[in-house]
Amino acid sequence: MTTVPGHNIVIQQSGTAQELIQQANSSKPTSEQAAAQQEANELVKNTTVQEFDESEKLKTKKEKEDLRRRQQFEEEKKKKKQKEMDQEDPETTGKLLDTTV
Repeated sequence: MTTVPGHNIVIQQSGTAQELIQQANSSKPTSEQAAAQQEANELVKNTTVQEFDESEKLKTKKEKEDLRRRQQFEEEKKKKKQKEMDQEDPETTGKLLDTTV
């Protein structure tokens, strides 16, 4: 709210007018602050590494190879387990025998 000097009147400003006044009264950065900010932005820009399509391809290729190795390991594990079950003596306890009467 603002007052009119010399009169006993109070005027309320709209929200946009208040925002404009706040923006106008906001402090502007000094030249030193602007230079420091620009230097920081350039440092970030110069130290950032761009990622190439080839790196993505290599990453997906490695992931596929790892997945294939894991699947192959699981298959070999299943084959070993099946082979061990086939090689066990059928007369051991806990196994059912195929008998005819």
